[in-house]
Amino acid sequence: MLRRKFIVKTAASLPIFMSIPSVMASSTDFDLKTYMEELRELVSIDSKSHYEEGVNRIAKIMADRFKSIGWTVKVRYLKGLGDMVIATNKPNLKSYDVIFSAHYDTVQSVGNAAKYPFRLKGNIAYGAGVADDKSSLNAVWWICKNLPADVNKKLNIAVLLNPGEETGSPEAKTVLMEEGAKAKYALVYEPGRPGNGCVRSRKGAMYLAVHFKGLAAHAGNNPKEGRNAIEAMALAIPKIKAVEDKYPDVTLNADIVKGGTTSNTIAEDAMVGFDFRFFNDKSRDAVLKDVEELCNKGFAPGVTATLKPSNKGSALARTEKTDALIAIVDRAAKELGQTQMKWLDVGGASDGNDLSGAGATVVCGMGVVGGDLHHPEKEWSDMSTVKPRVELGRKILELMAKEKS
Repeated sequence: MLRRKFIVKTAASLPIFMSIPSVMASSTDFDLKTYMEELRELVSIDSKSHYEEGVNRIAKIMADRFKSIGWTVKVRYLKGLGDMVIATNKPNLKSYDVIFSAHYDTVQSVGNAAKYPFRLKGNIAYGAGVADDKSSLNAVWWICKNLPADVNKKLNIAVLLNPGEETGSPEAKTVLMEEGAKAKYALVYEPGRPGNGCVRSRKGAMYLAVHFKGLAAHAGNNPKEGRNAIEAMALAIPKIKAVEDKYPDVTLNADIVKGGTTSNTIAEDAMVGFDFRFFNDKSRDAVLKDVEELCNKGFAPGVTATLKPSNKGSALARTEKTDALIAIVDRAAKELGQTQMKWLDVGGASDGNDLSGAGATVVCGMGVVGGDLHHPEKEWSDMSTVKPRVELGRKILELMAKEKS
């Protein structure tokens, strides 16, 4: 069994401004100094999506940690992304009571780890990738590392650590769907929202590309012999946009347009890309059908329109099963004396969408509270929320174990 030594620096070794917040004094095994030194190590590594060198360094760190506590660890290489870590508390599990999901890829450019290093001001930690998702990634480790024996015995637990969350990669989606199909519950450790917020539903996201094919002609000598793909696209955009009016909480936004070759040529080709968001998969399928029918009818004589959607995304929909899981989380918070979660419905997608699409009951935003996620200089995590979120995760597992008894 591989084991990795974790070096804990003394308080004297920390910079002066990195004083430990008094709010984090702990009567449990949680130790903020150790947590933050581990977090500092993660933040110091560039792990932008598709930067395999950095992503795989973090994958190895996390794999070694879980091996060190006797968990079974599988590493799956995802082409162009790097290594995904799948850790389970027992070997050869065919089903899971619960999945903990987090990711280690970031949107931060390579070099930002050095440019915007880990630092503390009061309770707030800054650094490139600190909130999305390295603080929560580290919190998952702390939840799992010292589980009560009865919880470990009764529950089948999996930890999925994704190298490709930010790009919504098809390769990562395949694994998430495979693993999500084995699970009853999934807790997704995206950053918690300010105001003690967690997420109960997320819109699904897809990219819809509509390609137009006309006929080229000289714009001066024989323009009437041409069939202008750009003009057909211009007519199509408002008609496709209007589809969203039929379905509550659906959005279709034309975000990318391309077309034409030279200024004196009637455009033979054009393309418009729509960002498509939806809160349930029935609406998704209905919108795709409507847009397909519009394209089949065409938007201008002599110009064909072809819809090319991306792989089907899933919504993280709120259901009766979601509310049952929320009740477990709320009960855990109450038993710990914590403020009740503020449950949110949000527009952005996460790995929770794929886990939900595979059949797991999912709540998201369970991680350390943070914000300014895509701003390298301002990205932050609230260290005063680490211990409460770690304790909450453990209490949830205790309640699930009792439920299974």
